[in-house]
Amino acid sequence: MVKLTHRVKAVLCDNRHRLLCMAVCIAILGVMHLGIYSLLNIVTVQDGTTSKTVISLLGGRDHFLNIAGFAPDEDDQIIYTTFPDRYTNITIKKVIHVPITVDGGTVNSRIYTGTVKNCLMNAGVMLGEHDYTEPSLNTPVDENTKIRVYRVEYRDTQYEEAIPYETEYKEHSLVWRFKKRQYVLTAGSEGKNLVTHRERYVDGQLESSLITKVETVREPVNEVVLRYKNTPISPLEAPEGVTVTNNVPSSYRTCYTMSATGYTAKRGRGASRLGLYCGTVAVNPNLIPYGTKLYITSADGQFVYGFAIATDTGSAMMANPYAIDLFYDTYKESALNWRNEVLVYVL
Repeated sequence: MVKLTHRVKAVLCDNRHRLLCMAVCIAILGVMHLGIYSLLNIVTVQDGTTSKTVISLLGGRDHFLNIAGFAPDEDDQIIYTTFPDRYTNITIKKVIHVPITVDGGTVNSRIYTGTVKNCLMNAGVMLGEHDYTEPSLNTPVDENTKIRVYRVEYRDTQYEEAIPYETEYKEHSLVWRFKKRQYVLTAGSEGKNLVTHRERYVDGQLESSLITKVETVREPVNEVVLRYKNTPISPLEAPEGVTVTNNVPSSYRTCYTMSATGYTAKRGRGASRLGLYCGTVAVNPNLIPYGTKLYITSADGQFVYGFAIATDTGSAMMANPYAIDLFYDTYKESALNWRNEVLVYVL
């Protein structure tokens, strides 16, 4: 081991000049390497689809693009970003030309990235409240995108629409003299609707129409027609325990033959302070007291007023106790009563 150490020292002493030269050369090469490295530019160029990194001693954007093999168009946007240690990033944003069809023509929007909405703003195209686009506003655009703007207009019109009336039939024995005739008690009249109709136009062409509102401004009045049927006129029901057979009540105190006329009046109270309605009659209270229940019919049973209550009187009744006035719902019915000879059963 000692001999080996002495031998190494001897070799180093014999070659010390050569070793010194080698050390100086290595140092010089190291310094040169560091200098060259400090002058190198590391550049990454990308355009959204391709990315390439190059190293160059020379600087300048165009030089970097050239050695990386990129040739951007005049309208392309170039973003040049430098970082420490001579690192550079170049991003090329390609301009997209998007055609917009609107108002019968075409305008072009130049955009690097964005949505349909951004294209419209870029081209100065404004949308109305109901306008829409294809594709929709939030759709991202690319070089294949084509935009169509649809102008939408709503037009409201109003017109009147007739509401037909219906015919109601009232049937009882009042018109026994002319059984085949019909009498209009209340004339029918049509109602009226105000209809709002909305039409949708797209680029000036009618696309659809619908009714959006129907407002009734006048209700129809149904026509009421009276025709003959052998049924009582009065709606009052028989008192408890009383039935009618062959047009004669099952029990009564007396029966008068009387001359019957008809009348009507606003609803209220008669001379007895009792109510007035169809089924009440005016009598001479000296003969038939107020509140008396009656059954009234013609002798042949073709005319049947039916069950009634005495609640009113009049000058004709006071002058002739055998006169009776029958209450009707309408003036027309009271006039059609004419003068009938009736049997008045006092129950």
